[in-house]
Amino acid sequence: MIRFSKKEDYAIILINKLVQNYKKRLVPLSEVAREHKLPLLFLRNIASDLRKSGLIVAVEGKSGGYKLSKHPSNIEVGEVITALTKNPLFSCCQNTKDGKCAASTCPHGFSLRRLSNTILEKISGVTLDKFSTRE
Repeated sequence: MIRFSKKEDYAIILINKLVQNYKKRLVPLSEVAREHKLPLLFLRNIASDLRKSGLIVAVEGKSGGYKLSKHPSNIEVGEVITALTKNPLFSCCQNTKDGKCAASTCPHGFSLRRLSNTILEKISGVTLDKFSTRE
């Protein structure tokens, strides 16, 4: 089964908002939470992970907010996803915490991990400016 978490979904929403406002203004998390009806605390945790990975920058203060750390053409969608999770997108063993099979010889686990890696490679080739454009 494919596994995109709420964390990854919300991160894409936040990143899209930052791309839309790149070089225009800082974006407060409260604005994103309000517009998309997302839990603010959860969004803060996501922003923290993205900040730690160097994808976004926080500016504190009354008129503070968040912005991308570099131009959208220099950040790939795969970077956003991998900043939030180390788990594979596909998993055959739902009972395990990390989604990996207990047996290293499991043919299904090997195939699904390969598929996950292939998908991450493909989305790593898509930059945020291309991803966020409605064309």
